[in-house]
Amino acid sequence: MKIHKIARWEWILLVALLLIAFGLRTHDLLRVPPGLHNDEVAFAEITETVTHGRLAIFFPENIGNEGLAYYFAAPFMKVLGLNLLAIRLPAAFISLIAACLIWAFTRRLFGALAAIAALASFSVVFWTVAFGRIGLHVVLLVPLATLAAYCLWRAQSTTGRRVYVWWALSGVCLGAAIDTYTAARILPAILVIFGGYIVIARRSEWKRWWGGIAIALIAVALVAAPLFITLAQNPQEDQLGFFDIDRPLRELRQGNVQPVIETSLRTLGMFGFVGDPLPYYGIPDRPFLDPIGFLLLVGGLLITLWRWRKPEYVFLFIWFFISLTPGMLSQPAPNSTRTLGVQTVLFALIGVATGEVFHWVDTRSRMQDARYWRYLLVGGFSLLFIFNFVWTAHDYFTVWPSLPDTRFWHQAGLKAVADYVQQDADTSPVAVCLPDHLIDEREPWWYPAWRHVRFLLDRPDVSLRFYNCLDTLILPEGSARYAFPDAVDEATLQQFPITAWLAQADRTELPDRLGVILKADPTTLLTQQLEIAAQSIVKFDGSKEIASLPIDLGGKVDFLGYTLARTGNNAELTTYWRVKDQLPPQLLQFTHVLNNRGEIVTQQDRLMLTAQSLKPGDVFVQIHRLTLPDNLPPGSYPIAIGLYTQPDGKRLPIVVDQQPRGDRVFLQPVVVK
Repeated sequence: MKIHKIARWEWILLVALLLIAFGLRTHDLLRVPPGLHNDEVAFAEITETVTHGRLAIFFPENIGNEGLAYYFAAPFMKVLGLNLLAIRLPAAFISLIAACLIWAFTRRLFGALAAIAALASFSVVFWTVAFGRIGLHVVLLVPLATLAAYCLWRAQSTTGRRVYVWWALSGVCLGAAIDTYTAARILPAILVIFGGYIVIARRSEWKRWWGGIAIALIAVALVAAPLFITLAQNPQEDQLGFFDIDRPLRELRQGNVQPVIETSLRTLGMFGFVGDPLPYYGIPDRPFLDPIGFLLLVGGLLITLWRWRKPEYVFLFIWFFISLTPGMLSQPAPNSTRTLGVQTVLFALIGVATGEVFHWVDTRSRMQDARYWRYLLVGGFSLLFIFNFVWTAHDYFTVWPSLPDTRFWHQAGLKAVADYVQQDADTSPVAVCLPDHLIDEREPWWYPAWRHVRFLLDRPDVSLRFYNCLDTLILPEGSARYAFPDAVDEATLQQFPITAWLAQADRTELPDRLGVILKADPTTLLTQQLEIAAQSIVKFDGSKEIASLPIDLGGKVDFLGYTLARTGNNAELTTYWRVKDQLPPQLLQFTHVLNNRGEIVTQQDRLMLTAQSLKPGDVFVQIHRLTLPDNLPPGSYPIAIGLYTQPDGKRLPIVVDQQPRGDRVFLQPVVVK
């Protein structure tokens, strides 16, 4: 196939489109997405370990990640530091590289006009923009897969020994693509099926094609072998069944085709009728293409069928459907991540259809009308480009970040707090109230807030505490700021007991109704409460003597006292503690109500705070709400409390005058009449 020299008009459009693509992928990069998704935190943490010298083919964190993208991102983090820019900028560069390769691949096969149309579409489609702005290891799949396709067809226009070099390079790139994301493992099947087509439709050429395909497949196997050997040795790290993602495939193996039919139809419909139902990287159910873009895609596919005798067209057709297979065999569908491999040919197909429209008009117009119709087409496609640019910009930068689901999954309120603290000259500590899933480190899916904040905030002079203020209070010494992400009204604030301590606080509203920050010094009220709590009766385990407060637990924390309120079968126990030393992570408080045989009749184990974020001198308060069984016999029921760590269940010991006094203390008993 003859490759023409790049004309001046093509250079101008190429540069202009790349600049537009660059702008969409870097504009407001620190604001949108509106915070860090779990996957971005995982990407950042793994990249950080690579900057410290860690080498691995497969990283088991976050249900398993192929490793190649982290080595690309590591230099960015090494230079820029632990921040959002270092996390997201690699994706922007990767996306621009992909844009150039899609242009080059399409141009080699179908000419300049198709290539410019492919690049124009790739530059402004919401799907490509979104994945060009977020830290994910999967984004490297598209440029590597496209480079593999380019090298394959470069081999067809090369002579001599260089043919084998290009075939080998194609295989190397395809093997490298497998090292970026699980869905890429299907891509070698494209070579095999394409080879089968050659045997059937181009029988006279099959030896030449199959020699190159064999070289490419060998290169794929050599490059991808270390990954598969690693996974074979550690099969538990390749968690394909996480969140029941592979259910359609499992059902298919059992003879039930219905789930696969449903996911396949939704996957094929994602370009014009349905969209990814998940809000992680886009507006739920938003189709991937505009109506005209979808018609151009369908037209491109029909053209490839019509010209089935030409290998380059059949190659696009095969790649399109095979690369969608991971999305068809998994749920939910369609999925914008597991179908990324289709981007290699998706925009080439649109380019093919666009080129065919121009060719059709040229061949059917009279000489004097041809220029008029061509100008009309250029104007129409320019308007289509502008429409997609505006549509994407509006939806991505305005609509998507404001969606409640988007804010929830990206922890937008937490980022708003971090942004405020970053800009505020105040150095007082900040106690951040958060839901359980951002505190509890036993949660298998969610990453705790402190791991997000490492990449959101660069203020070593400001210390942060994290807790759930529904039933836990953290009171740093002196004046402090108390942040309530996503608390948008007074009714929400009033459900938090901590706000009763902050009656005279200075109030700051975070932008976009993302929360409130109150600043106060509750020392006076705390002193009064501690005086009441210190009058409570406490006994050591197995002793009838009243213990003196405070009581030291493990040299880490002092128990200061408690209050106990009861209404019917419900009791509310409020315990007070002061930090003495660095607390162990995943610290919990147990509260056991016991019968006369020492058996637990009711209990609550809870302390929703990030223990390692607390500093010596901090006071934390835990409210345990207990419900006594209705059939409890009359009698006196002791209450035992203590602290222990998860997941080992090890309790903090009590030592008085260098003598061990057990690992729990007994409070005022509950009397049932």
